[in-house]
Amino acid sequence: MEDAPKRSGDTALLHRGGRGLYSAQFGFISREDAIIALAEPDIEPCQTCNPQTGLQPQ
Repeated sequence: MEDAPKRSGDTALLHRGGRGLYSAQFGFISREDAIIALAEPDIEPCQTCNPQTGLQPQ
């Protein structure tokens, strides 16, 4: 079962690219944009695919 689309005012979830369990409606973002997005208060990493683990400083 897919996650329901988020409504304005809800916390958005950031997923790992190519996860396969979630159909991307908006496409992929760059690594840099993902790091910036996770610093925003209204965006959280998905607790299933944990995209933040692939975003450690290089």
